[in-house]
Amino acid sequence: MKIFGLTPSQVLERSGTVKIKSPYSLAFSILYGGIGFGLVSVIAYSIWAFRLIRGQGPMYASIALVYLLLSGWVLSRLTLAPKNQIRFTALFAVAFLGYAVLWCLFWFGLKGQHHGDLYGSALGLLLLAIILKRAFGSQGNLLFVFGILFTFHTLGYYTGDELHQITGGSTGRLLWGACHGIGFGAGLGCLIHQCQLPLIDASESTD
Repeated sequence: MKIFGLTPSQVLERSGTVKIKSPYSLAFSILYGGIGFGLVSVIAYSIWAFRLIRGQGPMYASIALVYLLLSGWVLSRLTLAPKNQIRFTALFAVAFLGYAVLWCLFWFGLKGQHHGDLYGSALGLLLLAIILKRAFGSQGNLLFVFGILFTFHTLGYYTGDELHQITGGSTGRLLWGACHGIGFGAGLGCLIHQCQLPLIDASESTD
């Protein structure tokens, strides 16, 4: 995964005399991830909420495209390397695409039944975590960060589902998107924070 240039050695070599940003706290990363990704999710879910795209396949593809275009750009704020936005946006697009493909395979393959969304999200999130950790040169703790990511994501997704069932209509769909995004984003904030711990250690050792 060195193609993205985000491993500690690559970042420090590229930065030269420019120091990386001061590390964000875990709490800030979770909070920012939840709010930022939550807003992206509301935009994505509005396609479904207001029936902007007809047909299930094109609608899901459009929603995924919104996530691909906006999520990496928003979450790149959490990365510590200078001028890192394009690299992280490209990385996150690849990781999220892998997640989306696995989710869709299970959802459409099981025709929306038998907890296809749960199984698809579990494997998709695991793949996403693996891709991000390898790109950042982060070793170990995979099950730990996956567990947190999956827990936040699942809580947000199913809380949103419950609100959608209660509220219904466009409002219910937007609430689902907001809750899903907040939970997913909080987990991603934690994941991104953990992935950059090797960079923080490497940077401190060179001071």
